[in-house]
Amino acid sequence: MSYVTDYVIGYRKTMHLTKTDFKEYLLCSHSFWFQKKRPEEYVPGEFSLFLKKLIEDGYEVERYVRTMFPDGVLLEGDRATLISKTKELVQEEQTLFQATFQTEEGLFAQIDVLRFNNETKKWDIYEVKASSEIKTDIKHNHIKDIGFQALVVQKSLGAVGESSIIYINKEYRRQGAIDTEKLFIIENVSERVAKQNKDLLGEVEQALALLAIDDLPLESCECFYKSAGQHCDSFAVFNRAVPDYSVHHVVTGKKLHQLLLTGVVHIEDIPGDFPLTDIQRAKVDLQKNGEPLIEQLAIRDTLSRLTFPLYFLDYETYGTPIPILDGYKTNQQIVFQVSLHVLRESGDLEHYEYLAPALDGATLGLVTFLREHVDAPGSIIVWYESFEKARNRELGELHPPYREFLLTLNERIFDLMKFFKKEYLHPEFQGSASIKNVLPVLLPELTYKTLDIQNGTMALSEWEKIIKGQVRGAEAETVKHNLLQYCCRDTYAMVEIYRFLKKLTHRDS
Repeated sequence: MSYVTDYVIGYRKTMHLTKTDFKEYLLCSHSFWFQKKRPEEYVPGEFSLFLKKLIEDGYEVERYVRTMFPDGVLLEGDRATLISKTKELVQEEQTLFQATFQTEEGLFAQIDVLRFNNETKKWDIYEVKASSEIKTDIKHNHIKDIGFQALVVQKSLGAVGESSIIYINKEYRRQGAIDTEKLFIIENVSERVAKQNKDLLGEVEQALALLAIDDLPLESCECFYKSAGQHCDSFAVFNRAVPDYSVHHVVTGKKLHQLLLTGVVHIEDIPGDFPLTDIQRAKVDLQKNGEPLIEQLAIRDTLSRLTFPLYFLDYETYGTPIPILDGYKTNQQIVFQVSLHVLRESGDLEHYEYLAPALDGATLGLVTFLREHVDAPGSIIVWYESFEKARNRELGELHPPYREFLLTLNERIFDLMKFFKKEYLHPEFQGSASIKNVLPVLLPELTYKTLDIQNGTMALSEWEKIIKGQVRGAEAETVKHNLLQYCCRDTYAMVEIYRFLKKLTHRDS
């Protein structure tokens, strides 16, 4: 999609294009325009929150990277101050952190590390990433990120030298103080940047041109032809005729294009002779029939093989790019909370919970809690078993005396979610087996909407406030209460879903 490039000079002075803006543009130009030109109407969605998390992670990583450039100067202040300081200090050829540039046409960039190369007499730039690899997918294109930065520096200072990306070594495991030389990898990507420079230049021109347009019809966006997982945050604004659960959730690629070109957006309208896989056809038939598909005998048989007492277990975790505990790798999840509901064969229900009060000793306290409250025998019920099993293996590595116990727990795990992938399907699940989709349909009274913490991302953010001392006293106690309520809701929801299935399968027996 292209736009005229004769944008007005006066407009450039008030509307800027940052690297984050450019990322939004690359995902969807229409959503980018809507966010920039109608911010009061724009509602941040998954991708915007994702970018925010990346930025926050990046700040932490940058602090460590700066120690690798001991001669560097950190620039601070408002935009005007940063630009002014940058102009002053580049004359002295100093290494700068957060060197800030703004070009005449409206490009704006802050460079993580800008270093003058005495041999080439050019400025080398370093882009810091909180990931453990250089990515080029739809949501992370690190080469275009640094290409954008290099373009701004080139327009501001002239020729740019080398372009490098600094990212985290995924094999690094913390033992004691952080060793930055081992933690980070510096990769020269100058050739890769040069190869995509022409395309990037055109995309930047188109993004700037789009900013000069004050009225854009809210009719459709390029995401219309993408699968649901690739939709922009403003998809519903530009595609009002598309239902929340549409053909975008069933098919992808050429099949999706074929349906959309013939005007089919509702799943129920997919022709009976349209080529689909068995799984896709099952989703379509479910929506067409409008009735749940329940294999009662299969569900009853599986439930009968569970061993009492039943332990309904759920973890909450916290991860950071920089390992903050010994033995951890980058972004490895620290299990800081567990909720445990124990259902006896008599029907009695007990609840136990653990919330780490601080970072130090967090996981040792948790595995001690598990050892105390999870006996044998008894099936351990979770939702999405690969997550809990992975955490148990990691906890076993970190705490060898508990390793055998934790691995034994994995042998006893049953994934309640499996029922909702095959034996119990409902049109209102909208093709998902997530507990957040299943629970409102089966047991609408057990909503998460009444809780102050409503998802795992909120939970880890709240616990972070505790371990960083951002909340104290009564406020900290409130946060802890909210965390315990949320995790308890997860396991209690599993108990009630189990009871629902049990009652359902014995209704006609």
